[in-house]
Amino acid sequence: MRSQTELVHSKTLWSQNDTFSVRFSNSSTAPWAFQISKRDTTDMGTDGTVGLKAILYFGKDSLVIAYKNLPGWQVHFIPVESPKGKTIYRLHFNGVPAAFSLQYIRENKGQIYVAIPEVYELANIIWTLSPSGQRAKDLNKQGDYYEKVTTYFKPYMDHPVFKKLDFPDSVYAKNYYDFRENSFCYQFNGMKLVNKGPYYYVMGNDWEDYTSLFKTLLPLVEDFAKKSNYRDFYKTHKAFYDSLIQKESRFMPVREMWKWLEQEFPKIKFNSYKIIFSPLIRGSHSTQNYVTYQQELYRETVMFVAGPGIYDGQELQEKQKEGLLSGIVFTEIDHNYVNPSSPQYRKLIDSIFSHRDAWVSPGDNSGFYNSPMSVFNEYMTHALFCLYVMDKYDAATADYIIKARETLMVERRHYSKFREFNRQLIKIRNENKDVNAVELFPKILEWCKDQLRSETNKS
Repeated sequence: MRSQTELVHSKTLWSQNDTFSVRFSNSSTAPWAFQISKRDTTDMGTDGTVGLKAILYFGKDSLVIAYKNLPGWQVHFIPVESPKGKTIYRLHFNGVPAAFSLQYIRENKGQIYVAIPEVYELANIIWTLSPSGQRAKDLNKQGDYYEKVTTYFKPYMDHPVFKKLDFPDSVYAKNYYDFRENSFCYQFNGMKLVNKGPYYYVMGNDWEDYTSLFKTLLPLVEDFAKKSNYRDFYKTHKAFYDSLIQKESRFMPVREMWKWLEQEFPKIKFNSYKIIFSPLIRGSHSTQNYVTYQQELYRETVMFVAGPGIYDGQELQEKQKEGLLSGIVFTEIDHNYVNPSSPQYRKLIDSIFSHRDAWVSPGDNSGFYNSPMSVFNEYMTHALFCLYVMDKYDAATADYIIKARETLMVERRHYSKFREFNRQLIKIRNENKDVNAVELFPKILEWCKDQLRSETNKS
């Protein structure tokens, strides 16, 4: 996969009227016009996508340049001349982590997709059995499925792929997500692992070069899958995976969450959600957003979360279980709404949450959220879930789910003031039922400022 291609055009384009213009095939707007005599160089491009072309109009002529380097960069340097001057036009198609065709957009717009992809499950199995995975506390290493995994793959535990997955705690999380999430980009073609899109990169070291731990170890992963007959294991358990997908869809009503969030944040819209999970995931979740333009904006979110089995064995009512599992997905989805909304209050947020010790105690993964903005966003994301719960569940069920969320945030995740923050946001919401949740940001921030001032005065 070429990450970047540069092409210098030897032929000069001539424009008698001292202008040239550019239009991209995925846009329905009028071409962008440029005066040749105005500058020595002209720069304009767009993100690459499937079937994209640039059309240059100069004088009475035109030139069509196709984007052929998906998903990487493609740059053209084109000399353009007129009676009044000349310029070098730098046409760039930017590299992208994913590219969606018009057909894909039509098929997926408005849709919710829940799956345990074959290669993704392979990555989760390998990581769970690896030295790092065996030491980890955030994986689901209990139950019949885990026992079947360990029994089936025990004869292959001396495979060299496992020696590459032994990391100190300081880099465990980064490498875990890098390996696990980037496997989502690959599919089996026979026994070969290939990347045919539409996803090319999820997270890792350098997305413009599409490097990732999974890609680096791809030959070893492929060899392990072949020698262990992994595809037979996956087929044997397909009925089990399908049953989990049905449960995940039932206990995580994404469309309800999606509808609620777009009512509460009316200026933010997404077109599709994908829930990707493994029965071996427990508490480590992540989200990736993808945007493409094909005559209109298409925005898709892919969430990597735990399966529905993490509460098995607990005596829970149906709605309690639904609420607890819904929190996994909701607190991934609503980052798409909270994170774009909070920067308008950046100065106030920085002044409050830069006093990190007042809001976060050391421990768990709170260290990932190392900026004042990220700490506030995490507070707000989980508190919004509690507002959703109040709207969607009866009072007793809502009280149970909210208390469980507060315990999780304070005792396990170490957001020390979450309980007070959450109850204040609920109070503010009850006093302002006629406004959307996005309009509550300044009110809760004023409360946060008062809390910080009180603590400062005490000390």
